[in-house]
Amino acid sequence: MPTVTDPSAFEEGSLGLQIVLFIVTFGIYGLYWYYSTNAQLAAGTDAEFSPVARTLLSLLPFLGLYWSWQFCNDAEAVTDQSGPLLFVLFIVFAPISWFLIQSGVNSTAASA
Repeated sequence: MPTVTDPSAFEEGSLGLQIVLFIVTFGIYGLYWYYSTNAQLAAGTDAEFSPVARTLLSLLPFLGLYWSWQFCNDAEAVTDQSGPLLFVLFIVFAPISWFLIQSGVNSTAASA
């Protein structure tokens, strides 16, 4: 499990605004959020990966599941939840996973 090495790499995000942007952009904002959160995790934890590659590979069938699994395991560094639980929530009901991950990012950013 990765650990947070640089809390200042994380930026607080408004969950309400993210919901509005997700709806207004017909879901495209969700892809941006996924990339942005991956970039923050790469910069702020000891996990080493390319946020661009991970985001693009997550769009491919079957590979998307693997990279989503990796994303949720890396997000474990900023949340109080386990990576496997975040992954199941990400697959079954993504908004809950999004809420937990963004809340973790917000609390990590606030502690910087």
